[in-house]
Amino acid sequence: MSGRMTFLLTCSTRCDIVCGMKTPLRLLAFAATLVIAASSYANTSTDFGGIGIDGVPRKDGRIEVRQLVAGGPAHKAGIRIGDLITHVDSKPTRGSDFQQIVNFRLRGRSGTKVSLTVQRLGREKPLAFTLVRRQLVVRK
Repeated sequence: MSGRMTFLLTCSTRCDIVCGMKTPLRLLAFAATLVIAASSYANTSTDFGGIGIDGVPRKDGRIEVRQLVAGGPAHKAGIRIGDLITHVDSKPTRGSDFQQIVNFRLRGRSGTKVSLTVQRLGREKPLAFTLVRRQLVVRK
């Protein structure tokens, strides 16, 4: 939420300087239009892809799958809620920065591959998955 508020304040200030709009209502409408346009671009950019996992970091460095995008690459491959991601592209998640893993290893250009090693409750051996990133549209 703070990122969005910062964006709105930045747009409003810049709009006041560049466009000469003085009324707060016009500023707010213009800033809101920019926010909607930016979020629409993020959801429709064909260059950006993901695998459809919402995960949370665990203290031991693994990433726990909390949600899956229905029909997304991870869901279709058989990854389940509760699975623990231990490696991304053969690199261990332990000792890595969670945001770095998400932003630069799980997300990427649509059509590119990413491999995951997953530990599943009740299974002794880890599971290996190769997923192809694709554009994901999440409906609210």
